[in-house]
Amino acid sequence: MEYIKTKRKDKVPSKTIKQKLLTFLPMSMASIAVALLVSSLDIIQMIADYRCRLANGSEIHTLLLKETPGIHVSAYLFNITNGDAFLRGEEDKLKVEEVGPFTYMEVRSNLDLEIDEKAGVMRYSPSIKTVFLPNESIADPRDVVVSMPNIAMLSMCSMISSHGYFSQVAFSLLLDHLKSQAIVNQTAEEFLWGYDEPLIKLGNTMLPGWISFETLGIMDRLYDKKVPYRLEVALDKLEKFQVKAMNGYRGLKVWDFEDPTKRTECNSFTGAYEGIAYPSQLDPGTPLKIFRNVLCRFLELDFKEKLTLDTGVEALSYKISKNTYAINNKTECLCGRGTCISGISDLSPCYYSLPLALSNAHFLDADPKIFERLEGLNPNEEEHGSEILIEPKIGLVIKTAFSVQVNLVVNKNDFNKQAERFSEMVIPVCYFKLVQPELIEENKYNLKLMYIIGPNIVLGVQIFFFLLGLLLLAYCVHLILPRLVKIRSKGIMFQTPKQDKPLATKVPLIKS
Repeated sequence: MEYIKTKRKDKVPSKTIKQKLLTFLPMSMASIAVALLVSSLDIIQMIADYRCRLANGSEIHTLLLKETPGIHVSAYLFNITNGDAFLRGEEDKLKVEEVGPFTYMEVRSNLDLEIDEKAGVMRYSPSIKTVFLPNESIADPRDVVVSMPNIAMLSMCSMISSHGYFSQVAFSLLLDHLKSQAIVNQTAEEFLWGYDEPLIKLGNTMLPGWISFETLGIMDRLYDKKVPYRLEVALDKLEKFQVKAMNGYRGLKVWDFEDPTKRTECNSFTGAYEGIAYPSQLDPGTPLKIFRNVLCRFLELDFKEKLTLDTGVEALSYKISKNTYAINNKTECLCGRGTCISGISDLSPCYYSLPLALSNAHFLDADPKIFERLEGLNPNEEEHGSEILIEPKIGLVIKTAFSVQVNLVVNKNDFNKQAERFSEMVIPVCYFKLVQPELIEENKYNLKLMYIIGPNIVLGVQIFFFLLGLLLLAYCVHLILPRLVKIRSKGIMFQTPKQDKPLATKVPLIKS
């Protein structure tokens, strides 16, 4: 009896195993590598950056070449309800009531648009026309009569107040001759888009270099197409759409940017945007301010919070800073022309030196002294505040809502009886609420693609390649294992009858 050893024969030829291993092992490694690569890269952000790039022939370039509907502007007029009593001196406070809205939609074109990739800027001349929206208005402005301050008369009285006695007397006689009134009754249409005022016609005739228009209307002046301007904005994704220059100047010329000694954050385009779009991958700490040429200044934004909307989209929430109309080092450049009151901002350099001023609606956050001779104003944050929502990945503006008010600043004067009643007053004229309409369906779908559909697709790709890699790796192990671990079996060999052989011996074992 003895032990014997047996070896199990391989079921798969060795050459076939090697071929399969050389095929499937690299495939498994590649699949796992793809899964890890997809998880480490922000594929969605990369695609979004490419689609939203500012370059010749890009989607954004094509869009900017088209005429596009824009923000809705609602005008609210401050109708004077006690004009006669106030002018006679029977009442000390000017009573006003808000009349509106009269809503218009901006339609924007970017004229002579060019993308200079070498210089890293895009140049264009914004052109805006307005379309009346009756469904968002209280009535046709041609059918609504309001009592409003005579901007031309009171402005010129305020300007003449700094001149000598004889100039004041001469101007007062001119007012009597033209029968100009401090308060005029007119339709809302006339007030917004232009009404005949003898003083304006006279100024246009006598002083053509000063006044280039024959009728005076608030919105007509705000959307004056005779004052063209050309903007340069950045192309780089981290500064995309940031205003770099206007008419060749890197700051506001009307606020002394030309003087190197007076260049500050107050009059520089640093961090300024038109408000139609912002950079990709926007950080909450990035300083932002809105620039619209008609505002004659910047509106600084304060970051509030990061939100997740009901749709799953992330948004950065901003509001116009309370310091915007305050007197501080960030607004010091706006105080050099005479009007420097906390709560209002001088507009005169942009509007023919007329003593107009900008503020929050209903003088929200303004100096309480402004209200002393006014009645009917009810400022509140919810109604007259602001909110701007920006999607940070591509810089898309989701929501814009803020208000600006136009006021008339009347200096001390005593040479005209009617104008004297408004002496040293800031008269609210009207305010405009700017609201961005709801996003179009295409933009809604793009956001859904970025935040819901896209991430699910990317996750699915990660899982697929990871599982595929594991399965291929497991198969490779299955092929290799039998070659590494050889199964050996042991057995006992017994002698059988057929194997019996007689023992040969010459000497008997037992003697007989």
